[in-house]
Amino acid sequence: MSGRIEFHGVWKSFPQWASPEAGPRTTRGMLARRAPWATRNREQRFALSDVSVEVAEGRMLGIIGANGAGKSTMLRLAAKLGRPTRGRVVVPEDTSAVLSLGDTLDMTLSGAENAYTAALVAGMPGRMARGLIPEIMAWAELEEFAHAPVRTYSDGMKLRLAFAVIAQLEPRALILDEVLAVGDLRFQEKCAARIAELRSGGTTVMFASHSLEEIAESCDEAIWLQQGSIRALGPAGEVVERYRNAVRTETLAVTPQGTSDGGLEFGVNRFGSQEVTIDDVRCFGADGRVPEALRPGEALGVELDVRSPGDTKEVTVSVAVSRMADDVLCFETSSEELPDRILVGPDGLTVGLSFERMALNAGEYSLDVGVYEPTWSHAYDYHWHAHPFRVSAASSVKGVVVAGARWQRPRPGLPSQSAHQPGGAAAG
Repeated sequence: MSGRIEFHGVWKSFPQWASPEAGPRTTRGMLARRAPWATRNREQRFALSDVSVEVAEGRMLGIIGANGAGKSTMLRLAAKLGRPTRGRVVVPEDTSAVLSLGDTLDMTLSGAENAYTAALVAGMPGRMARGLIPEIMAWAELEEFAHAPVRTYSDGMKLRLAFAVIAQLEPRALILDEVLAVGDLRFQEKCAARIAELRSGGTTVMFASHSLEEIAESCDEAIWLQQGSIRALGPAGEVVERYRNAVRTETLAVTPQGTSDGGLEFGVNRFGSQEVTIDDVRCFGADGRVPEALRPGEALGVELDVRSPGDTKEVTVSVAVSRMADDVLCFETSSEELPDRILVGPDGLTVGLSFERMALNAGEYSLDVGVYEPTWSHAYDYHWHAHPFRVSAASSVKGVVVAGARWQRPRPGLPSQSAHQPGGAAAG
C-alpha cells in the first residue's frame, strides 16, 4: 500500500454549544451533550472546510496557523481518531501518531505498562511488545522511572515515553503534533534524527508546529490553515514567509497610536496590541555592568521585563540583532528553544538571554525584542531598532562577524614541480 496521505474535500464539523454566558444549563442541554441523536438539529461549527492536500511518500508536510485554525483536527483525522463530516481521508493502515499526551498515555499506569499498551495498540504481538519494554524505556531515558505512575512524570518525560514507542517502529506514515516542543533540546535533536531516518526509508510525515523556523527548515511543503480553510499551500519556505507577512500586517492593525512610555512611538519603533508589554530592556557585559561599547567576542546579557496587565497569557519572546547601517539581520532567536511555556501575569516576570560570545564586527547595532502570541498570529509588543549598542574594534576585517582568523607569516616556498626533471633530477 502507498505511504501517501490524502485529504479530498474534507469538512469536519462539531456541535456549536452555547457559551457559559448564555445562561444556566438546562436538563435538555445536558442530555444533548451525552446523546448523539440529540445533536442532529444543533447548529454546527466547522473546524475544517473543504481541505484538499496530498503528501507524497517520504515527504514531510508542515501545518501552521493560529490557535483554533484546525491544525489539531486535521492531525486527528490523519491519525484515524475521527471521521470527516464530508470528504475523504486516505492514510496507510500502518500509521503512527504522537498527538496530545492525554490521548496516548494512561496516567494511572506506570511508564512500563504504558509502553506495553502502546506497543500493543501499534499492532505488535504481546510477546514482542513485552520484550521491547526495556528498549523503549532506554530510548526514552526513563529506566529509573519505569515502574513509577505516569501521573508523576513531567511533560518532558511523558513526551519521551510517547515518542520512544514510535522510535521502535517503522510506520508508513507518521503524524506529529507540536507536542515535540515539550522535550529538551537534546531530546528534540534525537527525535529529529529518528524522523529523518524514517523519512529516508519512505515514511510520510505530517507535522504541526508553532515554530515557523522548524517548519521552514524541516518540511518539504507547508499548509497554512485559517479558520479551518487553506490560506496557503506550497513549498514550506514560501508558505512560512507569507504567514510572517500576515503577522506583520495584523500587528500593524492592532497597534495603537501615539507616544508610549520610555519615549517609544507606536507605529514607528513600537508595535503590537499591548495585551502584554515589554516594560524594560537591559543589556550588561560579563561583569554585570552596562558596557559603553563591546569588543568583538565579548559576552552580552539581555533581560526583558514582561507584564500582562490583564489575564495571564502564554507568550513567545524573541530577540534579534540588526546592524543599523544597512538593517542586516545578524542573529535571531526565540523562547521556543526553552522546554517550558512562558506564562505572564499582572505581576510580570523577567526573561533573560545570554550571548556567550558576541562575535560582531565594529559598528552600530540594535536589539529588536518582541513578545508574541504563541502561534505568532500577531505581536503583543515589539520594539524595533529601539535598543542600540556599539561594538568597537581596530580591525580591517569587513563583514558582519569576526571569526577569530589570524594571518601567519609567509614561509619560504617549496620548489615548483617544473624545476625538476622526471625521475627527480634537477634541470641543468
